[in-house]
Amino acid sequence: MRATGRYEGGELEVIDTYGSHEVKLPAGDLILYPASSLHRVHPVTRGARICSFFWLQSMVRSDQQRGMLFELDQNIQKLRARFGEGEETVALTGHYHNLLRLWSEV
Repeated sequence: MRATGRYEGGELEVIDTYGSHEVKLPAGDLILYPASSLHRVHPVTRGARICSFFWLQSMVRSDQQRGMLFELDQNIQKLRARFGEGEETVALTGHYHNLLRLWSEV
């Protein structure tokens, strides 16, 4: 079989605090998930599943702090889309960056 990414089975299952999620992406795509999540790959029933993997390390060690930064950033983006680059959005962005500097371990 040619390396087209076509195979049967081989779904990646990630188990985290939100439950179990099965993923089967097209060839060339990637998925990121926390290293604290359990995972397994279901058996390939036809063809070949070829993958590559690597690890990333966040500069912010705490899951809770990363979650807070993510939520803050998402809300800043929503405010920016709705109201533009106003004084309040700029101030919140400054707070985001200050928290990032405060919590980062380099």
